[in-house]
Order: sequence, then structure tokens, then C-alpha cells
Amino acid sequence: MKRLLLLFFFFPFFVFGYDSPVSFDLIKVNDSNYKLKISVPKGYAIQKTAPNKIKLSGNDGLKVISFEDTLKGPLYLDKPEYFKSVEDLNIKLKGKGELSIDSRIFYCDLDKGVCYPARIKRKEKVF
Repeated sequence: MKRLLLLFFFFPFFVFGYDSPVSFDLIKVNDSNYKLKISVPKGYAIQKTAPNKIKLSGNDGLKVISFEDTLKGPLYLDKPEYFKSVEDLNIKLKGKGELSIDSRIFYCDLDKGVCYPARIKRKEKVF
């Protein structure tokens, strides 16, 4: 019984502690408009129906004006619960400083048929 309790207590730390195959890239479109590109390598997908969350906050003079946080994109025909790819998310920023990205994305290994939560925290300099 103690082992089971320890497993349930440490499991979130175990899963969230590993690097995930999910990657974020911040792309500048023009002075105040950016795109957040979310991608996974071949053999992985982002789960559509999971409670995926992305939170952005500005620091050191940077302000997040608007952010489109709904994941959209084409789905696998044979597995409609998974995105084949995710469309870039539009972000409007004002000022210069540091952008904090705090997210929880559920990704799946399509070969194994197993899904995992990924907690991804990043900081990006915006000039």
C-alpha cells in the first residue's frame, strides 16, 4: 500500500520532469506581431481533446496585448483525436523585455499508443 501511495505521489514529478519532444519557436512577423510555432517530431502527435494550456506573460517592460491560445490544425484521418500538425498561434506584444511561456501540452507516441503530459516553461527575449 505504501508503494502505491508513493507511486501516485511521485508520478507527476516523474512525468513532468523529463524532456518532451514538443518544441516551441517564437517567430517575429513584424514590429509587434509574432507567431508561436508548436511542433513534435515524426511519430508523435498532440492530443486534440486533452486540456492543453499555454500561458504567456511579459516581464521587464514587455506586455502581451493579445494571444490566440486555441490549438487548431489538420487531424489524422485514421486517428481524429490527434493533430497532424498545429497551426501557428498569433501573439501581439508591446514593448521590449522577456516573454515567459508556461504550458501543459499532452503529446502522444503514435507507435506505442501512449500519451504523456509535458510541462514546458521557457523564457524568450523580445527586442
